[in-house]
Amino acid sequence: MNISRKAEYAIRAMVDLAINYEQQPILSKDIAKRQDIPQKFLVQIIPSLKSSGLVSTIRGAGGGIYLGKRPDEINIRQIIEAIEGPIALNHCLIGATGCHRKPTCPIHRTWQSAQDKMLSVLESTTLSRVTNLNKKEQGRQPVDNIGKLGNEIEVEV
Repeated sequence: MNISRKAEYAIRAMVDLAINYEQQPILSKDIAKRQDIPQKFLVQIIPSLKSSGLVSTIRGAGGGIYLGKRPDEINIRQIIEAIEGPIALNHCLIGATGCHRKPTCPIHRTWQSAQDKMLSVLESTTLSRVTNLNKKEQGRQPVDNIGKLGNEIEVEV
């Protein structure tokens, strides 16, 4: 399974909103610049996040984007699923009709176990947790990288 660039950008944008939670609303162009996200791409991502209730927007002067919930109420799974839909390692894990071989498949339990563990990590990794990890790391980052996220999210398992 590979997370799409769109989902990665959504995660970066959401973490940026959490890092800057006290200064909201935030202009999308500012998020895009800090997180190295093409602004045109970010503008396409925001409606999916908004329809999932993860962000809200205000138009006009003083407007921008802000989190729809507190950072401790938003997890990485919610963000990915807002962009990509339900997460499944294999087609047999998608709903009740995923695969007719499920009852007799020798590998199904392994797929299910792996998915359960992955979803557990994604659900337990809230924006608050990620931003706290980021704040701890800021003392070791060059000044121009403060508030920027790389392509990887570090979680304790």
